[in-house]
Amino acid sequence: MQLLRFTPNELNVDALHNQFGNAIPDKFIKNLDARVLLCGNAFATGEHGFEFSSKISDSQSINILTDTLKQIKKDEKKAHDEVSLILLKDFWPESDCFVNLLKDKQYSPFEIDVNMVVRIQPHWSELGDYLNDLTTKFRTKVKSILHRSEDLNMIDADTEYIESRIDRLEELFYNVMERADYRFAALNGGALVELKKSMNEQFKLFLYELDGKIVGFGTAFVNDGHLDANFVGLDYAVNRQLSVYQRILVDFIRFGIEHNLYSVRYGRTAEEIKSTLGAEPVHMKLYGKHRNSITNQLIKPILNHVRAREFKMRKPYKAAYYGK
Repeated sequence: MQLLRFTPNELNVDALHNQFGNAIPDKFIKNLDARVLLCGNAFATGEHGFEFSSKISDSQSINILTDTLKQIKKDEKKAHDEVSLILLKDFWPESDCFVNLLKDKQYSPFEIDVNMVVRIQPHWSELGDYLNDLTTKFRTKVKSILHRSEDLNMIDADTEYIESRIDRLEELFYNVMERADYRFAALNGGALVELKKSMNEQFKLFLYELDGKIVGFGTAFVNDGHLDANFVGLDYAVNRQLSVYQRILVDFIRFGIEHNLYSVRYGRTAEEIKSTLGAEPVHMKLYGKHRNSITNQLIKPILNHVRAREFKMRKPYKAAYYGK
C-alpha cells in the first residue's frame, strides 16, 4: 500500500480533461487536495499490491483486501488525516473474477491508458530472430535505432555503480517527470540502491553512457517470468539524436529473449512508439472508492467518462504472426 497526496501541482489539467472527457469542473481541480490510499505501485502497472495463496477463494481474497484497506483508512484518520480516496490498481483481464466482488464492496471500476506488452515468441533465441519476424519497414526502423545509438555504452549496473551516480540518475528521472501528465510521487535515488541490494538480479538498471556521461537509464523487474519496465531517465539534449529511449525499449526485448521470459511489459505512455516494436495493448482495470458514500455515488458517472488516449496502433510483424 502507498499513501499519496494529490494537488494541482501533480496534475496536468489539460491531460486530466482529455482523460475524463471534461466531466470534472476546473474549480474542483484547482482546489484539489486529496490523500489517496493506493493498493499497488504508483510507478508500475500491474497487480503489485497483493498476493494470495491459491487455497484462498476469490471472495475471501477480496474480503481480506478491502477489510485491510478499511482498517488502514481508520488508523490514518486517527493518527494523521483522512484518506479521501481508496484506489486499487491495476488488474489484468484474467482477473475479471474480482469485478462483481469489488462492485459489491462499492468500488467503481474504470480503465485508463493501456499496458503495452511485447510477447516473447518461443522461437526467438536472440535479437536477430525477433528482427526476422518484423516486416522490412519495421526491421529497418529497429536497425536504425541500433545504428544511431551505437556510440552509447550500456552498463548493467550493480549496487556500487548505482550508488556512485545517484545525483545524475535523479536528474534524468526528473527530466522525464517534468513532462508527465501525472506526477504521483518523487523518486529518491537511494530507492534504486535499496532495490538493487534487496532484489539483486530481479531488479535491472541499464545505464547508457556517452563519453563517460550518463545520458539515460531504464529499470525493470524480472517478475514471475515477465519483465516489468519501470523507471526511465533521459537527457533530452541527446535523446532524439541517439535514440536513447528507443534503445532502452529494444534492450528490454533483447533481455527478455536472452533470459527466456514470456513477455516484456512496457507499461503505459508512448504507446505508438512501443507498438512499432511489437507491443500490443492490454486493457487494465482500476477500482476507486471515495470515503464519503454520497460522493462515492457521484464519482461513478465521472469514472464512466474515463477513456484511454487514442494512438495509432502499428503492426510491425509479418502477416503470419497475426494469423496465429
